[in-house]
Amino acid sequence: MKKTGWLLDCSVDREKQALTLWIKSEGKTKGYTYRGFHPSVYVSTNLMRSMDWSDNDILRAILEHPKVVRSEIVQRFASVYDVDKTPVLQVFTTPDAQREVAGDLEKLPGATVFHADIDPVHQFFITKNMFAFGRVAFELKGDEIVDIECLDKREDPEYEIPELEELGFEVFVDTEQIFPKMEDRIHHIEVYYRGDTIHIEDYEERSILYRFQSVIDKIDPDVITTRRGDESLFRYLSLRAKANGVELRLSRDATPLRVTYREPQSFWQYNRIVYRSGTQVTLNGRIHIDRGKTGMHFFSPVGLEGVVESCRLALGRPQRVSRMTIGAVNAAVQYYNAFKMDILIPPVKRNPEFLKSLNELAAIDRGGLILQPRPDIYENVAECDFSSMYPTLMVNKNISPETICTRTDCPYGEQFCIKVPELSFKICTHKRGIVSESLELLVSRRMKFKDLIEGGEDAKKYEFVQNTLKGVLVSCFGYLGFKNAKFGRVEAHTAVTAFARDVLLRTQEIGEEMGLEMLHGIVDSVWLQAEGEVDYDNVAEFCERVTKDVEIQMSPKGVYRWMVIPSSRLHPSVAPLNRYYGVYKNGGIKTRGIETRRRDTCLYVGDCQKEMIKTLAHGRNKAGFLEQIPSAHAVCQEYIDRLHDDNVDLRDLILNSTLTRNPHEYRATSRAAVVAQQLVKAGRELHAGQKVRYVMTSADSENSLRRVRALEMFDESTRYDPEAYSKLCKRAFESLIPVQYLNSKLDMDSDQTVLLTN
Repeated sequence: MKKTGWLLDCSVDREKQALTLWIKSEGKTKGYTYRGFHPSVYVSTNLMRSMDWSDNDILRAILEHPKVVRSEIVQRFASVYDVDKTPVLQVFTTPDAQREVAGDLEKLPGATVFHADIDPVHQFFITKNMFAFGRVAFELKGDEIVDIECLDKREDPEYEIPELEELGFEVFVDTEQIFPKMEDRIHHIEVYYRGDTIHIEDYEERSILYRFQSVIDKIDPDVITTRRGDESLFRYLSLRAKANGVELRLSRDATPLRVTYREPQSFWQYNRIVYRSGTQVTLNGRIHIDRGKTGMHFFSPVGLEGVVESCRLALGRPQRVSRMTIGAVNAAVQYYNAFKMDILIPPVKRNPEFLKSLNELAAIDRGGLILQPRPDIYENVAECDFSSMYPTLMVNKNISPETICTRTDCPYGEQFCIKVPELSFKICTHKRGIVSESLELLVSRRMKFKDLIEGGEDAKKYEFVQNTLKGVLVSCFGYLGFKNAKFGRVEAHTAVTAFARDVLLRTQEIGEEMGLEMLHGIVDSVWLQAEGEVDYDNVAEFCERVTKDVEIQMSPKGVYRWMVIPSSRLHPSVAPLNRYYGVYKNGGIKTRGIETRRRDTCLYVGDCQKEMIKTLAHGRNKAGFLEQIPSAHAVCQEYIDRLHDDNVDLRDLILNSTLTRNPHEYRATSRAAVVAQQLVKAGRELHAGQKVRYVMTSADSENSLRRVRALEMFDESTRYDPEAYSKLCKRAFESLIPVQYLNSKLDMDSDQTVLLTN
C-alpha cells in the first residue's frame, strides 16, 4: 500500500532493533517500523596496515560482534586537510547499538572511530535526504515501511507546515512554601488547547493524574509545550505518579514517563553565561518543546516555524534541534556536507594553530574595523548595512580551515590563490571548503526569505524564519574560531576579519568619492553624512556601487532627521560604539544599546526613557532637539515625582539580573548576589546563567539583605526605594544627551534642576 504524509519525527525502537517513523497521514499520526536503514561508524586502525592481517580477516573479526550488521572497506578523506582518500572500515550496526559498537571498536590497536557522535536518527535523515516536517511518500507492508522517499526539497524556501495538534499544560502544587518540593502533592493541572483551558482538580491526587492522562489520550497532541519541563516539571510529575502508583504515558508508543535527574550545565556563550538543564525530556511520537529559559530559542510565539526551519538545516529530531544552540545547528549543517563530501567527522578537533611570531600575532589578532565616532547630535545621517557580511565573505572567499595556505608557491597555480589583506597566508580556491560550502545554502536561503517578506505573502512566518537563519549565521564566524569546533581554525577566523576590514575601508573610499563622509562604522554598518541634505537616491546609488565592488549586498536602512551618539558615563569625551538612537525622516524612532533596549531595565525606567525620546523627537533638527531637552527632563521629573508619591505599580519596577556564577561563589554583595542568597535560603536551587528578579527596597542600607527583595518573596509589606529608582530615571535621561549639551541646556530653564553627569 502506498501512502503520503508528513514525517514528524523518528525514534529508535530498541526492542525491535529498528527505527520508528512517526508520520501524520489523513489527519492521524502513527508510528511505523522501518528496518531499511542501519547507522554506521568508520574506523581507522593499525590492523589495516599490518602484514599479519588481511582485509578479509579484519572484516570477519568485526562481524563477530553481535550488534554489527555488516562491514566493508571504503575510501574516505580521513581529515578535512587530506588531498587523497584513504581506506577505512565502515561498520554498520543495529540502530540501538551504534555507541556500544563504537566503544568496542575504540579498543582495536591504534583505532580512531569517526562519526560516533552522529546519532542513528541524524544519520538516517542525512543519508536518506529527509527531515522532520517534510512530506513523504511511503509504501507499507502491514505496519512496516518497506520504502520511503522525501517529496520536499531541503533547499526550497517556500514550503508548507503540517497542521499539528498542539497542547500545553501547567501543574499547580499544593504547598505553603515559596518554592514547592518534589514531595508536595498536586493541587490541580491546567491544560491549554485551542485557546481553551481544561481545569483538572480532584480531592485525590491519583484521580488528577488519571484525568490528565485521559485528556492527553483524547486530544492525542502532536506537540506538547511546557515551561521548565526539562528542568523540573516532568521530573515532578514522574515522582508524583510513582508515589501514587500511576504510570503516566505521554509518548505515543505508551512508554511510561521516566525522568532521570542529571546535573545542569552553565557555560559561556557569546560573552554571556548560559544555563542549561542537564535533564532533557524527549517523547516518542510526540514533540516536547520546553518554552522556558532552558528550552527553545527558535520557538515562535505563534507556532513552530523556527523549529521547522532548524530541522531542515540541522537534519535532526525536532526535540533535539529545539534544544540546540545556534552553534550546534551550524555544526550540524557542516556534518551534512561532510557526509556528502566523503569527509570523516573526527571525534576531536585535529587542526592546531600555526606557530606564529609576536609580530604575526599582533598583525592577525585585530578583529573587525571600527571607526570611532564623536559624541554629538548629527543631522541628515544615512544608515547603510551589509547583509550577512561575515558569512558572505566566507562563501565568496572560500574561507575554511583546509583552504588556508602558508606556502609561497601554490601547487595548483597562482590563479587559485586569494591574498589575505595584511596577513602572511593565502586562501586556496582550487577546492571548495567545507565551511564555505555549508554556509552557501544558509546565505542564499536567507536572501530568498527576505524576497518573500518583501512580497508580502506570509510575511510574519518568513520574518521569523529568516531571523532563525540570521541567528545561525551570526554564530558561524565565532564558531569558526571556537576551540572545540571540529571544522574550525583560528587562521580562518582571522582571515574573515582581515577581509572585513578591507571591505569597510573600500566602502569608506567609495563614500568619499561620492561626497559622503563616514561618521561611524562598526564591522558591517556605516553612518554617512553629506555637506547638504542627504539624498536617498544618492545613498541607494552608493549601496549599489559598494555591492558591486565588494560583492556583498549593502542596502540603505534609512535617513535620520537627527541621530544622537551619546557620551560614555566613564569617559564623557568618548562615545560607546554600540549606543545610539535617532528619528528617521518618516518619523520612525530607532534605538540601540540604551536603557530602553536593555534586558535588565525595569518597565518603569524603560517607559520613562521612551517618553523622553518621543519628546525629543518633536525637534525636526539639531536646533529643535536642543530646544526639547528641558521638556524631556521635565518628563523625567514627572516620573520621579510619581515614584516619591508612591504612585507606581511594584510590578513595573522589577529588575532582573543573570547570575554570572553559582550563588555560593559570590564574594561581593552585588544585588544579584544578595537576591540569589535570599532565594537559596528560601529553598530554591540556583545556578550560574539563571535569572533572578527583584526590586530595590533600601538600596543604601548597611544590611545588604535589606537592599533588595526577590520577586518570589514579595508580600504586603514590600515597598520600593523611590530614591534608588529616581537615580535610574536620571541616568536614563543622561544617557540620551551628549555631555556637552546636558548642563548648558538645562541651565537655560530656571525651573529645571541641573543634573550632574559625574
